[in-house]
Formats: sequence, structure tokens, C-alpha cells
Amino acid sequence: MLATKVLASGVTHLTDARYFAAWEVAYLAFPVGEGPGERISWDYVAALREWVEGPAIVAELPPAADPALWLPLLGAHSFTTALLPSPLAPAAAPLLAAGLEVIARVPVEGYQSAEDVAERLTALPEGALALLDFAAGGITYNDLAAGYPFGTDALESLLRERDCLLEMAVPADVVKTFVETSAVHGLAVRGSSEEKVGYKSFDDLDDLFEALEIFV
Repeated sequence: MLATKVLASGVTHLTDARYFAAWEVAYLAFPVGEGPGERISWDYVAALREWVEGPAIVAELPPAADPALWLPLLGAHSFTTALLPSPLAPAAAPLLAAGLEVIARVPVEGYQSAEDVAERLTALPEGALALLDFAAGGITYNDLAAGYPFGTDALESLLRERDCLLEMAVPADVVKTFVETSAVHGLAVRGSSEEKVGYKSFDDLDDLFEALEIFV
């Protein structure tokens, strides 16, 4: 098992789904519907679900979706958790009212201060789990350690204000200590395209998961 919760998003093929499930991630998010980037059909999601067990299965909604209109589809396909891109976060209330778990992505860019990020977190509907996406702005843990765009102390203050998943490159030799001593709720990683059918390299993730692995 892992030392913290992990959400794997952008999962569009069986190779990633089985890899992440084998590492016992907490959430597997499948980008469904039509929109930018690689997305998959409801039928394909249903097929992938037959091959994995353990993680909560998450519907990753496209930016143009209306969460209220998606409720019947989510129910029909047995989704109880939805991952919303930043533009949809203010519209999460209908999903929360219907009893769904909502994870709201909050991209962090290099020009933003900690106060800017705190303001965006405050604007999220009560009950939604935030996903602070530093990777969207190309910001790593080492950047924060060097004070860009703000320091690790400011990050910790944000994490103590609200439960947050964190999508950010954290060095393998630091990550376990970080999750054990920080107020972070968990980490987030992304799937990627296969290099060829049925094959891809997980070298970029193996070190992270091996560093987080704990034995009970």
C-alpha cells in the first residue's frame, strides 16, 4: 500500500488502469465525453472497469460540461465521484447536493501568489476536495523549495486551510517525508499515451510509487 492517497487522472487505456490499480491508488479518473485532449466513451470506461478493482472510479468531465446535465449520465453509469476542471468548479453544487464526491482541479501558475491560490480555494463549493495542480504551470517541489512562485511554508499554510490533493513533481527521496509531515491530503498523477499498443514505460512513476510504498 501507499503512504498517502493518490489520484491517477487522464487514464484512457488498460495499461495505465492496471498499472495504477496494482499500486493501490485511491482514485482512477477516466476522461469521458467530448472535449480537448484524449477522451474515451462510456462503453470503453465500462470495459476498463471490468479489469480493475480497488480504486474509486472517477468521471473526469470535459471543460464544456454542465455538471447538472451530467447527473443522469453519471448515475446511469454508476459514478459516485467526479473530477471537475477549473472552469466547472463553481458549478459543482448540484453534484454535491446529489451526494457525489467532487474533486475540483485548481491550476497554479508561476505568476500567482499564495494569496491568489488561497482565494481560489475559498471560492470552491463547500464539500469539494481541491486538487492543486502545480504541474499545469510547470512548477515542481524544488521550485517551491527555492521560493518560486512562493515557498514551501506558504504551501503548507494552504494545505492546512483545506483538504487538497497535490499534482506536482516531488523528488522520490523527498516525497515520503513530505506526505508524512505535511498536511497534504494526497497526491495526483496523470496517465499518458501508450508508446505502442499494450506497452508504455512507467519509469517516470516507478520511483515515486516505490518511495511511497509501505509494508503492513
